[in-house]
Amino acid sequence: MTPKSVFSLAVRVLGLVFLFRGLSALPELLSIFSTGSVRSSLGIIIMIAWPFLVALWLIRGAPLLIRIAYPSSTE
Repeated sequence: MTPKSVFSLAVRVLGLVFLFRGLSALPELLSIFSTGSVRSSLGIIIMIAWPFLVALWLIRGAPLLIRIAYPSSTE
């Protein structure tokens, strides 16, 4: 395996960590529906949404991050 492919694999594994973080906050979202508190719902949704967005980007390979870490040698 080349260093670039190892780094790409590590980025995707980090994406799985962020996915787990988002899933672990999911029960708090269910508490919104049981209490009906609209004021705290925005904070909880943000707390759940950002790890999912980062996880999606990382699992897809984070092309910008890979390009920064391993620029093409066609310069």
